[in-house]
Amino acid sequence: GGRGKVLLLRYAEGHDSTGRREQGFLDAIKTAPGVELVSSNQYGGIDVESAYRKGESLLSRYKKADGSPGIDGVFCPNESTTFAMMRVLQTMGWSGRVAFVGFDASDRLVQAMRDGAIDALVVQDPVKMGYLGVKTLVAHLRGEQVAARVDTGVTLVTRETMDQPAVRDLLS
Repeated sequence: GGRGKVLLLRYAEGHDSTGRREQGFLDAIKTAPGVELVSSNQYGGIDVESAYRKGESLLSRYKKADGSPGIDGVFCPNESTTFAMMRVLQTMGWSGRVAFVGFDASDRLVQAMRDGAIDALVVQDPVKMGYLGVKTLVAHLRGEQVAARVDTGVTLVTRETMDQPAVRDLLS
């Protein structure tokens, strides 16, 4: 609806790819004047259990007196933080009540999206990434000019799009 309180549960300090995902989220939030970023400095850590503990601690800060959520949305930048936050939202009874977007696809995250525990997943195309990686390496080895950055693309997948053939391939 263009407004609400959202938070970011980061992955791990110093991790380049997730750091860029997090920065992309932060940059996009700045363009949404009705959306208030209430937390962006918490790190889940490198495993699901540490991310669960951090997510639980983070969300408890936004729990209203009646137990309802005091936030409207959450973004997590990788598989482990997404899975951990999904579990925390379920444990607190907030699953389906807080908009939740994660990053990466695994069988359990895809099933959670199908079941309504996750609203959307941002996924990459590993085949395209591999193809462009090899193509760029070969060009470099041949002495050809190569781009400093190669955009391999991402897709935002929702329950409504997850069964489209091209999207289904990305999820598996």
